[in-house]
Amino acid sequence: MRILVTALLSAIVMLSISCKKDSKDDAQRRKYVSMKLDNRVYLVDNPKGTIYAPNLTDNNPNNDYPRLEITGQTYTGDVITMAMAAPSLPFTPGAYPATKTGNGMSIVLNSVYANTLVSTGSSDFVIRITRIDNMMVEGTFSGTLADQSAEGGPRSVQDGAFRAIITQVGQ
Repeated sequence: MRILVTALLSAIVMLSISCKKDSKDDAQRRKYVSMKLDNRVYLVDNPKGTIYAPNLTDNNPNNDYPRLEITGQTYTGDVITMAMAAPSLPFTPGAYPATKTGNGMSIVLNSVYANTLVSTGSSDFVIRITRIDNMMVEGTFSGTLADQSAEGGPRSVQDGAFRAIITQVGQ
């Protein structure tokens, strides 16, 4: 009887140890861009984050500041790109409004009908970096995007969030 009880306790302990799952750790490892655009949810898995170092050696003024781009594609083929610019490296947590040069978002909608949405000219679109280190960036975004089609009006982005692994390259 003692052997049976010992075997049962050992089995219960082994099952409880092997079935334990750390959901917080899984959530921290997931890379994504998610948002609600006009009450439709869009999700990108494993977006690419790239920091472009400034290039002061040429005559192009558009690459004289550090840029952070996060790009990804939904499973239906929609392409989401966010861009942030900083006066100098490193990027820091904070707000990156579309009213400042180099900051903004574009979405190429391929799943419903071919169309492009951009934050250019938006006074309320903002990307917020909440955490950044040498490997990962995460944050939120929201605001109004302009529909580039002839009949399109402003489109509202809500509940935007992202987390991506970042790499640094030269321009």
